[in-house]
Amino acid sequence: MSFNQMKRQEAQSRMAAVRKARRSAAAAAALQRRASLVGDGAKWRITNLNQVARAIARWP
Repeated sequence: MSFNQMKRQEAQSRMAAVRKARRSAAAAAALQRRASLVGDGAKWRITNLNQVARAIARWP
């Protein structure tokens, strides 16, 4: 998977979350956490690819 494909997939996931999040704030928070391809959306956005790669390298 290329970087652009990852970015596109993450963006599509976030847009789907925005559409579903109109129901409640709790739903919005849960969907945002799942939007990122790796871990917590706020911490692991793919724009931080260098940090994500380092963290993945440390996984057992």
